[in-house]
Amino acid sequence: MVSICRVLSFLIFWVFVAGVDQAVAQPFLSLAPVISGLSSPVQLTHAGDGSNRLFLVEKGGNIKVFSGGFAPLGTFLTVTGLSTSGEQGLLSLAFHPEYHTNGLFFVYYVNAAGNLELARFNVNSGNINQADAASKKVVLTINHPTNSNHNGGEIHFGADGFLYLSTGDGGGGGDPNNNSQNTSSLLGKLLRIQVNNSATAPFYQIPAGNPFGNEVFAYGLRNPFRWSFDRYNQDIWIGDVGQDAFEEIDQVPMASASGANFGWRCYEGNNVYNNSGCSGSNYIFPVYPYVTQNPSASVVGGTVYRGYVYQNMRGYYIAADYYSGVFYKITYNTSTSSWNTTTQTISSPLQVSDFGENEAGELFLCVNGGGSVYRVVSDGTVNTTYVFIGNGDWSNPSNWAGGAVPPASLHNAIIIIKPRNGGVCNLDIVQTIFSDASLVIERGELLNISSNLNLVK
Repeated sequence: MVSICRVLSFLIFWVFVAGVDQAVAQPFLSLAPVISGLSSPVQLTHAGDGSNRLFLVEKGGNIKVFSGGFAPLGTFLTVTGLSTSGEQGLLSLAFHPEYHTNGLFFVYYVNAAGNLELARFNVNSGNINQADAASKKVVLTINHPTNSNHNGGEIHFGADGFLYLSTGDGGGGGDPNNNSQNTSSLLGKLLRIQVNNSATAPFYQIPAGNPFGNEVFAYGLRNPFRWSFDRYNQDIWIGDVGQDAFEEIDQVPMASASGANFGWRCYEGNNVYNNSGCSGSNYIFPVYPYVTQNPSASVVGGTVYRGYVYQNMRGYYIAADYYSGVFYKITYNTSTSSWNTTTQTISSPLQVSDFGENEAGELFLCVNGGGSVYRVVSDGTVNTTYVFIGNGDWSNPSNWAGGAVPPASLHNAIIIIKPRNGGVCNLDIVQTIFSDASLVIERGELLNISSNLNLVK
């Protein structure tokens, strides 16, 4: 037995006890319904505040909030003044990294004039399940003239604290104005801004490291409707909807992302589309392109699964096609230094509109036409997990996902320490973990051991 007694705070970047990530068979996916009765849901996200709540963005303007156990908690906010036809509407929601202290969050939508708009709101000071609609501040408006399609549509905060947002090329066939390759245009891009909590405009600044001196961080995108960060290493994954011939899934490490050119309209997939005005050479080609054909016609970018319940799904990027029910499972093969992609068809439900995570890293998807949310489930070993997502004492049930505190003597289960943003886990009781169980302290998180931690070999 190894006993760790009354040790001061220490920072562990990635710890495995009894090995969690062993070589396992490829996952076979299925979907388990958890929420229904929504109206065109287009995004699922969480607040990162230790509450374990889920927030569902509806295209028409409502944001619904649910408990971690999927119980409805009401309408968090109704965003007004939208254009909602076709690909327009309320597109995305992101909570500030310090939301638990400043109550700020951001929404991304198409306004009544057809332009892309980013706005900031505050949570209601007297009700955590309601926003203060009167607190709205318009942070950024991007002109989107002529066409109503290709709005892009997702916002996320990076580990650097900056806000990233995707924009489409402005619509129409073939990017007629070549917006995507024009680094002075904000269309067809991944943008990066530094938001602030100022009471008066401007509500953001341009980060000093942005490659073109404006909001543009990466370019050459057609319609990046859904994209994500890998929560483990901040790799950027983008599902970029194609023109006529190819859909594509793009990936770039964060270290290489600044100034990255994903190729549109010069390339569609790996093939030349229109080389007029193309002067670059260092294009980022897709990790996986696939042929646009009936019924496969619109890629929906997904998420790398970093949860712990489904052992053989860990590390896989999961995406889907909106129309066909084909799912794409992508993983990196270290022995060949290449990406491996396999497909699986799940014929119902169709119209997957988003993949999102809860605070524990479990994966869910939204179904637009059916108004439902499903949990993504895998076969193989299913782990019992205890996830610390709050801030403070180990013994407090409110700090654990679902209120489940690990038993004092743990067998055949995994404890994951992932405090809320800016939080810490304080081990204030005696905890024994046997060799058939695991303790994982996620990258960069803090465990303060003020009592006894016994690790039994």
